[in-house]
Amino acid sequence: MEKRVIVWHDSINAPAENDRIRNVFAVTRIIPVMVLVLLLSSLGVIAQEQQGGTIRGKLVTADGKPVEFATVALLRNADSAVVKGTISNPDGSFVLQEVAHGTYYINASFMGYQPLRTAVFILSAKNNEVQLDTLRLLSNEKMLGAVTVTARKPLLEQRADRTILNIENSILSEGNTALELLQKAPGVTVAENGSISLKGKPGVNVMLNGKLTYLSQQELTHLLRGTTSNSVSKIEIIPNPPAKYDAAGTAGIINIVLKKSEKSGLNGNVYTNYARSRANRYGAGMSLNYGGEKANVYGSYNHAFRGEVEYLDYIRRFRNEGHTGAPDRTSYSKTATDEPLYTNNFKAGADYHVNAKNTIGVLLNGNVGKYNNNSVTNNRLVNTAEKLIYDAASNSNSEQRWTNLSYNLNYLHKFDKPGQEISFDLDHTYNDFKGKQYLATRYKDEEGQEPLPFSSRKGDIPSLTKVYVAKVDYTQPFWRDGKFETGWKSSYVTVNNDLKYDTLRNEQWVPDANTSNHFKYKESIHAGYLNFSKEVDGWSLQAGVRGEYTRTTGHQVTTDSLVKRDYLQIFPSLAVSKTLRGDQKLQFSYSRRVERPDYDELNPFRVFRDPYLYYEGNPFLQPQLTDAVELSHVLHDKLTSSIYYSNTSKVVNWVMGQDNTTNTSYEQPQNLKSMVNYGVSLTASMPFTKWWSANYFFNLFHTVYKGNEQNEHLFNEITGYSFNLQNAFQFGKGFSGELSGYYESKGIYGMFVTEPIYVVSLGAQKQLFNKKYTAKIMVNDLFQTDQWKQRMLYDNIDMNGHVRFDSRKITVSLSYRFGSNKTTVRERKSGSEDINSRVKSGG
Repeated sequence: MEKRVIVWHDSINAPAENDRIRNVFAVTRIIPVMVLVLLLSSLGVIAQEQQGGTIRGKLVTADGKPVEFATVALLRNADSAVVKGTISNPDGSFVLQEVAHGTYYINASFMGYQPLRTAVFILSAKNNEVQLDTLRLLSNEKMLGAVTVTARKPLLEQRADRTILNIENSILSEGNTALELLQKAPGVTVAENGSISLKGKPGVNVMLNGKLTYLSQQELTHLLRGTTSNSVSKIEIIPNPPAKYDAAGTAGIINIVLKKSEKSGLNGNVYTNYARSRANRYGAGMSLNYGGEKANVYGSYNHAFRGEVEYLDYIRRFRNEGHTGAPDRTSYSKTATDEPLYTNNFKAGADYHVNAKNTIGVLLNGNVGKYNNNSVTNNRLVNTAEKLIYDAASNSNSEQRWTNLSYNLNYLHKFDKPGQEISFDLDHTYNDFKGKQYLATRYKDEEGQEPLPFSSRKGDIPSLTKVYVAKVDYTQPFWRDGKFETGWKSSYVTVNNDLKYDTLRNEQWVPDANTSNHFKYKESIHAGYLNFSKEVDGWSLQAGVRGEYTRTTGHQVTTDSLVKRDYLQIFPSLAVSKTLRGDQKLQFSYSRRVERPDYDELNPFRVFRDPYLYYEGNPFLQPQLTDAVELSHVLHDKLTSSIYYSNTSKVVNWVMGQDNTTNTSYEQPQNLKSMVNYGVSLTASMPFTKWWSANYFFNLFHTVYKGNEQNEHLFNEITGYSFNLQNAFQFGKGFSGELSGYYESKGIYGMFVTEPIYVVSLGAQKQLFNKKYTAKIMVNDLFQTDQWKQRMLYDNIDMNGHVRFDSRKITVSLSYRFGSNKTTVRERKSGSEDINSRVKSGG
């Protein structure tokens, strides 16, 4: 057979790239007029604002070491009222800006140290900037020995560049998987196939502890389903990440941060839970940590079983001629699935502080699991008069097993200058995925006869992915409150997928050459970035650029054909914010991002759901590129309103096709021409009373899809909205509760239209025996309304789908915390506090 080689060479100067550059400039013309109005009005506010003064200082310990994260409060001398507050930087410095002229003093405090109060000072027109002497905090040994950290992070945190959902503080997270947790995050939507959207826009890049997974969507879905909520600390939603992050993810980044203890001495936690939905679910696990001055060693293990029963209904209408009028035939398909899932998560790692300037860490993360999908399908094909042509009864058994192991070696060196540091990371990920499928179908007509012979198919679906990553990051402070960052990252990925199907003929299994396929994929990405940030007079600026050179090779061994690509792409990013009077802030961000198709989408093999519905990949897919802007206004750090716009070219979308002669439907990913998404969102944190606080998220958006040459008539648009709320209640005596809900209006995905959906959940917990034990009970999807409905009416395709998830469940759990409660005071930030300035040690 003659080998077919297709080579693509794209560069930043290519015509397609010029089109994308023109799209960038077109963005400024298409952004809604309200963005311009808001900008002009904000500039007017800035122009009218009276310039206040600035107060600077630095906090150190008795031996001169900087104190990070100390609380700094500015109080008015006349009445001791708190005027402003902040926390100290990694080098101990702090800045208070836009302070009205007057007489003040500073209160500074940090756990384990005696509170400090400065002398009174005056801020005036003649003395508009006050530089305080170095403030030394004295340790309080008695306090340090007895202190117990009781501070509780809010469920939802709104920061300048991201939204943080603190999972470990949520009662309703109990007994859920990481994939189910994402559904509770504001603005996040998880589709039936596991794909994730943010503010109505697909193309989200999911990271674990700030690292890419390099998995296909199917493998990532299994990994998230196998990651229990008990191992998750928080979820970070970053719509427009800076240049330091990988450019992947056209809708932004969702970073799932796993738990890691920061306490000194030996401590740990054990838990167990039980849930009942349509089937049983249970889980148990434990974590251990030993923290000392020189080393921190930690590990955890979680086991979970999730029983799940789902029901899927599809109606497909077929016409012999034309695309209108009554259908000649209609297929009514009903499927019931039994989907048991067993998962085992484990983690082990250590940080060793060689000295005050050097730290080395090692980490192993593992996920081993098994997932079965046992389904029974009845597909009734009827004619125009609704008379049965035949009923295809299918039994499908699919077994999937995987072993995902990630190894990390990291090193951090801090220089003499505070904030100057360099870090190195070496990562290796091994993912072994094995799948087996058996599908058997028997046909019967209205008289009970068999109009078609019995058919049976079995498949062996293995996949082996190996990932190697090397990374270096350097940070250099400059001037005052400025920072320069640069780094390099190289990754190499190999995938081997050898799919084999056999069909049953004359009671003998015969290889099916038409559906079997051996596919190999290689990808290397080399990336470098520059990032600058500076704060001055209430302004904050962050500007960066990232360059990524990509080489990919897709080898379809079965047909001996190659598809090669290599291209260089540039990804700029910009973020500007201005602090206004009245505790307000105005923020603007822009970023350019890419979404590369994963190898499952590139692999042209077929996977059958039943004899009349299958999925296949597309080796000619190209990366999709997105330019996105967002303008936000923040009031009192509690109310954030945003206007956003994004334009995605060559958007990758699963498109459905239909063969009327065989009554068969199939889905394949294709590059549509474009997707435009814009809208407004509102995030609010509302402390109604001392015992009741709430977080609300509302998003109003408009989405437009345009087809490609193959689907030139495709034009699908919709205006939709979503609403998410989280209520937290503190009843006293160790009792607390939560009530949450979300609603999504009608939406679109390419040529699909989805129906509205809403979910309500509630839970309660009680802390016992000096808060060592915690008992919880929760009900997820109280009214069992988490049902996915879709409609497609395009070209010759006329289909309805309805999936009833096994989402309503009641869960009870008990956990026990033991060991030391003292927090280890370290100079470095842990990965769970700031994944960007770290030794990465498991989050």
